[in-house]
Order: sequence, then structure tokens, then C-alpha cells
Amino acid sequence: MITHLARSLLVFFLIQQACPVFAEIVPESAGHGLVSFGGYQTKQTKSLADLPQPVVARLTGHLKNRLGETQYAHLKFVDAQLLEADFKNEHVKVPAYILQFDFELPGTPKVIFPAEIWLRSDASVLREINLPAYASSPDKQVFHAFKEFIPLIAKRGFLEKNMAYIIEHDEDSGLLKKGMFERNMTVRLEYNEKFDALIWTFIKTLSDDGYTAEMKSIVVNAHSGQIIRTKKSHTFR
Repeated sequence: MITHLARSLLVFFLIQQACPVFAEIVPESAGHGLVSFGGYQTKQTKSLADLPQPVVARLTGHLKNRLGETQYAHLKFVDAQLLEADFKNEHVKVPAYILQFDFELPGTPKVIFPAEIWLRSDASVLREINLPAYASSPDKQVFHAFKEFIPLIAKRGFLEKNMAYIIEHDEDSGLLKKGMFERNMTVRLEYNEKFDALIWTFIKTLSDDGYTAEMKSIVVNAHSGQIIRTKKSHTFR
């Protein structure tokens, strides 16, 4: 079974009657999660030197071809998992290498997006890196921070007037910063494979009585600013 730690950027909004402008954003780096497979031994390393040189060379060539030299330069290696099977199972697609990177996106505040790619033992790609194919998509070189879409989603009735905000992130299921904020909105930055794009997902809690909660979400293409979808949903506890 594959398990991932939660990865998201959390944005908390506080209605302030006296302040008509947005508060300062506190930027943080997003975290990575450990991927585990039953029946497989896992070794972690923070050095590419621990991987076979042909694997590193093929990986580097692939990433440069997909991302282009400019965006590849914004990619920073974080760690790698090397998996060795305790038993052979031809029906389970398990990578030999899982490599994780930090990808720095342009703009202020700085946003660090956690990227990951899975490789077979010969360094061929089993699961593609969760970043757009920048080299073949010049239009995706542009990236908009979530705050640039505040006027856009405000027109959709998503925000109250005079809201301030602070940005935090969730790593190891714990918040790094705490404050007396009304948690009525979450903002996540994710990769969407269908659109081969990074997307901002704004989720606002409309009501919550402790048993059921009603939420509204807006998904926006982080490159073009196009609204991909809006919907309302309910959750039950």
C-alpha cells in the first residue's frame, strides 16, 4: 500500500473590520512524504552519488528535455528512496528509485513546490515528474501566485470585504505556525496531469455544524488564470 504525508499550502483568512488591505504573507517550503511499499526494503539517501552514475545521467537528460534548461535550473535535489524487493511480484509496478526535488517558482512570496519522479532500475520513467513539460509549452513559463487571483475569485462571491491572510504549510501533519485565525479557506497548489499544469484550488467552508459541512471550491490554472471548474460539495462526519 502506498502512503503519502499530506502536502499542501494552507491559507487562513481572518476578517478584519479595520484593515482594508491584505496582511503580509509568511512564505514556507512545502514538505515531502515518504512512500512505502509492503514487502520492499527502502534505503534513503540525500546524495545522488549513492545512485549508479548511468541512472543519474539518464535522469538528468530526461529532466532537462522535459523542463528545459531554464526551469531545470530551479530544481533542487532533496532525497531519493532506493527500493529492493523481498519477493518478486510481476503484477506490482514498484519503482527502483523515487527521487524528490524542490522546485522554486517565480514571484513573491517565494513558493517551493515538492516534485517527485519514479524510475525503473534502468532509469526509465515509471511515473513522470509532477511538473509541466515546460520545454514544449512556452505558455506555461508564466506562473501566477495565488494572491493574483483574489480579485477573480472575489467576483465569484468567494471572499468577504477586508480580509487579511497568512500562509502556512502542513508537514508531518503539523502546522509550523499558529495564530488566532478563522479557518474558512484552504488554498492548495497541485499538478494536474490532464492539463499538464499547476493549479490553484481554493476551498471555502460555507457552513459547518459539526456533523456536516458545505464547501465551495474554485480551481484555477496557475499559468493562464483560466477557471477550470467551480463546485459545491458536502462532507459528513
